[in-house]
Amino acid sequence: MTKRTLLPVAYTRRLYRQVNIVDGHLHFFALETGDYHWLKPQNPPYWQDKQAIALSCDERSLTLSSGHTLAGYVHVEAGFDNERPWREIRYLEQRAQLPFKSVASIDLCSERTLSDIQTLAGFSSVAGLRHILDEQAAPILTHPKTKHALKRCSEFGMSFDAQLDVGDLNAVSALLRVLEALPALSVIINHAGSSLLGSAVTATYIKQWRINMKVLAQCPRVAVKLSGWEMQCRDWHWRCAQNVVVETVAIFGVSRVMLASNFPLSNWRHSYQALWLQYEKMLAQFTFDEKCSLLANNTARWYGLDI
Repeated sequence: MTKRTLLPVAYTRRLYRQVNIVDGHLHFFALETGDYHWLKPQNPPYWQDKQAIALSCDERSLTLSSGHTLAGYVHVEAGFDNERPWREIRYLEQRAQLPFKSVASIDLCSERTLSDIQTLAGFSSVAGLRHILDEQAAPILTHPKTKHALKRCSEFGMSFDAQLDVGDLNAVSALLRVLEALPALSVIINHAGSSLLGSAVTATYIKQWRINMKVLAQCPRVAVKLSGWEMQCRDWHWRCAQNVVVETVAIFGVSRVMLASNFPLSNWRHSYQALWLQYEKMLAQFTFDEKCSLLANNTARWYGLDI
């Protein structure tokens, strides 16, 4: 009879550890209830494949492999009703089954901004606010109303999700001035702050992105979410994304980086299940505790999510 070698119990447990996921950036669409102006084919953005994602989705749409458990998530505003952003939050809070926090829509330059923030602060799930900055980042961040809005945001303990191009020096300079003026404000950069996976990316752009990321990393109140790869390039490759992950962790440290999905837009390239399986493979060089930080614990901490 062949003698079997039994692995130590502790070692066996390490091999089969369950991995918790806290998805720091996803969207649900309730097309029968919300507006979603941007998802309608006659409105921008004019993506040829927009209809592939213009489908109602909720928690039931999130399927993971048997080795992963979705312990919670952060829902980022999806255009449910940008005029009355609390409607989206109310809808979410009435239906959520899993622990979650929300990032609500806000217009930083509106006459009603401060009153909207006051209203949103009354919802227990609201942990942050987002105004999609993109190419308008510098003029929005230097607008006279913006500093007052973000000051009120920080007074309520909310963070600001900054969706901007970190390769844009003017945008980053404007964000740094906001951070200097508001020492209680935390900022979370969306989607790696980049277009590093696009076919038109240049060495000059990468150099500027790297310089600006290092400057932002000097402020301990700035963190980065790595997601939205499909927004940069529909046919993106794991190796390129892995390089961004490794470099961002090297710049910001493990504790200020979060992996996230950008579901359902992520479905353009991979299923929800496949995305998280590949994320874990991408993190092979990290320790188990570091993986837990990048996949779950950092998101829970930065957004105040109890899991």
